Amino acid sequence: MRNYKVLILEATSDDAALDFYRELEEIAELTFHSDEGGYTEDDLVKLVAPYDAVMITSQHAITSRVILNAPRLKIVAKRGAKPSNVDLKTATERGVMVTWTPGVNFRTVAEHAVMLMMCLAKQTFQQMERLRSGAWRSATGGLIELQGKTVGVIGLGGIGQEVCKLCKCFEVELLAYDPYVPEEKAAEVGAQLASLEELLRRSDFVTLHAALTPETHHLIGERELSLMKKTAYLVNTARGGLVDEQALVKALEQGEIAGAGLDVFEQEPPSPENPLLHLPNVVATPHMAGWTEEALYREQKEAAMEIKLVLEGKPPRYPLNPEAWERRAK
Repeated sequence: MRNYKVLILEATSDDAALDFYRELEEIAELTFHSDEGGYTEDDLVKLVAPYDAVMITSQHAITSRVILNAPRLKIVAKRGAKPSNVDLKTATERGVMVTWTPGVNFRTVAEHAVMLMMCLAKQTFQQMERLRSGAWRSATGGLIELQGKTVGVIGLGGIGQEVCKLCKCFEVELLAYDPYVPEEKAAEVGAQLASLEELLRRSDFVTLHAALTPETHHLIGERELSLMKKTAYLVNTARGGLVDEQALVKALEQGEIAGAGLDVFEQEPPSPENPLLHLPNVVATPHMAGWTEEALYREQKEAAMEIKLVLEGKPPRYPLNPEAWERRAK
C-alpha cells in the first residue's frame, strides 16, 4: 500500500521506468515534475506542500518558507553535491532530513572541467565559428598544448582529485590549494600544495572545485584575477558564487586573463544579457557538468534510496543534519 507522496523535480516521466523508482513506488506515489524556466519560491511553496519527500537538484531553493508550508515533509534529498540551496536550520528544527549523494558525479564533473580546458587551449568554438562563416584556419590561431603547463586545482575534494588524475596523462605540473587537505593526500594524486596566491601566479589553468560557503563566496575576485598570468585561463564547474562575475568580465574584456570556461553562474539560469555569454574568450555550458547519463542514473538512484530509507522509518546514509533524525525520534 502506497502511503506516501514523493515529488521528484527536474525529472521526466520517462524516468519512472528506472528500476529504483519502481522500487520506491512500492511504498509511495511518485510525481515527476520539471520546469525549464525554473521555479520561484511561490512555485515551490505550492508544489512541495502536499508531499512527504522531495528530490531536488541545485536549481531548487528549498527555503524556510517552503519547509514551513509543507507539514508532511520528512526528507529533502539533494542529487549530487552538498546543497547550498536548502535551509538546513529550518529543516532541522522541523525534523526534516536533508541528504546528498557523495561521489556519484566526481568523474563526470572532472571530465567536463578537463574538456573546458581543452576547448580553451584549442579555441574549439572560435575555430568552429570561423569555419561556419566560410573562413579557414588562422595562421596566428594561438592554440596551445596542455603538456608542460601548470594546472592549479582549487579544492582537492573528490572532484578535484579526479581532475588531478585525469590531468596526469597530459604531463602537467599540478598545484593544489585546499587548507583542509594534508600534503600527503595531495601527493597521492600528484599535486603539490601551494598558497592561493602562489597557485594563481604560477598556473596556466586554474580550475575551481571548492564548496560554496560564506568563506569562499567570491573567492576569485578582482585581486585574485590580477594575480593570474595574462595567458592563463579560469575554469569553474563548481559554484557560480565562487567567482565575482563583474570582476571576471572586466578581466576578460581588458585581457588580464586569456579566457574562461564556465559551467556555473552566480544567477542560474543566467540572464541572456550576461556578458559572459557573449565574450569571444569564454566557453560556457548550462550547469551540465554532472549531467551524463551515467551520473544522472547514479545520483537519482542514491537519492531515491535515501527517500525510501526515511519513509520506511530508517536513518539515511548521507544526512547533512543527523540531529533532525534525533528530533524526529522524540
